[in-house]
Amino acid sequence: MKKSLVLTAIAATLAAPAFAQSSVTIYGRLNLSLESVKVDGASKRDNRVVDNSSRIGFSGQEDLGGGNKAIFTLESGFNAATGTVTNVPGAKDSSSRFWGRESTVGLATRYGTLKLGNLGYGNNEAYHATADYVSWINHDTGNTADVLYGGPIYNSVGLQNSVSYNTPDLNGFVGWVQTAEAYDGEKSKPISLAGYYDRGALHLGAGYEKLGDNKSTAVRANYDLGAFGFGGYFDHVTGDKQYNTWRLVGMYTLGANEFHLNYGGTNTVKFADGSSASKAWQTTAGYNYNLSKRTKVYAFVTKVKDDDAAFTGTFNDFGVGIRHNF
Repeated sequence: MKKSLVLTAIAATLAAPAFAQSSVTIYGRLNLSLESVKVDGASKRDNRVVDNSSRIGFSGQEDLGGGNKAIFTLESGFNAATGTVTNVPGAKDSSSRFWGRESTVGLATRYGTLKLGNLGYGNNEAYHATADYVSWINHDTGNTADVLYGGPIYNSVGLQNSVSYNTPDLNGFVGWVQTAEAYDGEKSKPISLAGYYDRGALHLGAGYEKLGDNKSTAVRANYDLGAFGFGGYFDHVTGDKQYNTWRLVGMYTLGANEFHLNYGGTNTVKFADGSSASKAWQTTAGYNYNLSKRTKVYAFVTKVKDDDAAFTGTFNDFGVGIRHNF
C-alpha cells in the first residue's frame, strides 16, 4: 500500500509541469453610469442608471510546443444594473445565447491564428480596426457610442458559426479575414476584412464588411504626439442605406486626467426605395479620471442630431459613471 502511494505521488509530481503549461484567465468589466437623457419631442428628461457593455469572460491557452498554442475564449455580456444577459442589443435571441459575445476555439502558430465559433455583437475585426479603435471616451459603449458607423455586421448580431484568421505581425502589419455561415434569408456569406499597421506613433487601420447587399468600407488613422492623441475614420456605406460618415477625435492626458472631444457627421442619407434623410451629426465631450490601471470615473455630455431618424433620432445626454476592469 505504501509503495503504491509513493508511486502515485511521484507520478503526480512528474505530471505537474504538463499541467503548468495550460492557463485560464477570468476577465471582464463592470461599467455603469447615471445619466439624464432628453429625446427630441419628449416632454421631460429621463434620469436612469445605464449599463455600458459590462461583460465577463474566460480565455485560455495551452502550450503545444514549437511556438504553437491551443486557445479558447468564452465571453458573455450582461446588464450590471439588472443582472440580465445582454449579448445582442435588440436581437430576439439575445437572452438565449449566454456566450453571445464570443465562444471560440483555435490554434495560434507562427503562421497566424485560426479560430472557429461565435464572434458575437461588436467582435468583427473590420469594426475594431476602424470606428472602435478611435472611440476613446468610453470605449464605444452606451450613449457616447458612435451611432453613425455603418458596418452591416456590426449593426446586426455578429458572426455566428464563423471562421477567423489573422496573420502574424509582419513588420507592423496584421491582416484579418473573417466569414461565417449565411444569415437567414441571405444567399451570400458575411465577410469581414481588416488590416492594422502600427509604426511608432502612427497607427493606421482599414475595414470592409459585407452582409448581403449591404457593404461598408472604412479607413482610420491616429497619431500620438506626447500627451496629445488625435485621429479619426471615414466610412463609405452602400446597400439599404447609402451615405458617407466620418469622425474626428482628440484626447489630452495630464497625469491621471483625460480630456476628450469627438465630432462626426454624415452627408445626405439615401435609401434603396428612393427616399432620403437629412444629414446627421454627433458630438461628445468627456472627462476621465483614472483611479488606478483598472478603475476610472468619468463624466460626459453627448448630442446626436438626427431629425429624420435615419439612425437613432435626435437626443442629448449627460452623465457620470464608473468603469472597473478585472
